[in-house]
Amino acid sequence: MASITEVARLAGVSTATASRVVSSSDYPVSAATRERVLEAARTLDYVPNALARGLLNRRIPVVGVIVHDITDPYFAEVVRGVEDGATAAGYLVITCSSERDAERERSYVRLLRSMRAAAVIFAGSGFDDPQLNAEMGRHLAAMRAEGAAVVHLSPHAMGEPDVSVDNTAGIAAMVAALVALGHRRIAFLAGPRTLFVARDRLEGYRRGLADAGIGFDEQLVVRTGFDREAGALAVDTLLAGEVAFTAICCANDLLALGALAQLAALGVEVPRDVSVAGFDDISVAAMTAPSLSTVRLPLRELGRRGFAHVDRALAGEPLAGELMPTQLVLRESTGAPPAAPLPTSLATSRTGGAR
Repeated sequence: MASITEVARLAGVSTATASRVVSSSDYPVSAATRERVLEAARTLDYVPNALARGLLNRRIPVVGVIVHDITDPYFAEVVRGVEDGATAAGYLVITCSSERDAERERSYVRLLRSMRAAAVIFAGSGFDDPQLNAEMGRHLAAMRAEGAAVVHLSPHAMGEPDVSVDNTAGIAAMVAALVALGHRRIAFLAGPRTLFVARDRLEGYRRGLADAGIGFDEQLVVRTGFDREAGALAVDTLLAGEVAFTAICCANDLLALGALAQLAALGVEVPRDVSVAGFDDISVAAMTAPSLSTVRLPLRELGRRGFAHVDRALAGEPLAGELMPTQLVLRESTGAPPAAPLPTSLATSRTGGAR
């Protein structure tokens, strides 16, 4: 790779002048000199060394986005939004998938700090892990002190998110919609206990029930993971129990997709026998059979605004938190409750009785 010294020699200028031109410095250089340097750089196929420049500027133009699961369409859309802003601004986006492992997330932060990344964006929820959060707080404080930007797009232990969606209101709205259809026995697949966002969504479920005058029943809440397999297992847990339900509200769409698949495998028809609702409105939600009722989150816009927050932070501008609204989307997977709720109706049908 050609060096800046070779560019300067070919252009007939000093190394300092060549460096100012290729780095788009505000230092005054005549138009003719600038054109000679740029032409020399093109001739030699010169590419500026971002790492070397970062050592001088105390950071390199890299934005690390930490997600929980790179295969989850939720995070894919958020990262696309970050890239929309970052690419236009000349930053490289590195996606780091923690697999919801606290130690893995901590190691990513240490690595991004060591390479002097310009920013880190946490696309996923924070963990309720005191040891992790204590060390994480030290790393993030050091990154900010070194001039980097740190942005959270979901609840976390160290404060409110910088840019987020209204998880609680969104789940409450879905519960209200199910109640309006006639449901009173609504189960909830709650997601992992260790994630702050799962707690917000459980609070939304509680609020939706309270607003409708329905008592909270812990037996209708299944603590799960956040993937399809967890949704399928949660259906088995509900059907093995003795608590009747006519609808399943899920803390994310992947749980709902897993629930739909398991119900279909068991011969339970949706929404005739039970209604199912998700949360996120990932791209496949409208393409399932039946199509999934859910709560739409502005995921790509969330990523864009997350990077805009980074941009303002790096410019030293004052920042304020931003809470983005959600939108209720009712599709084919929700309807009026059946005459007999699950699991009673399923047991009756298997023994040959009337539904």
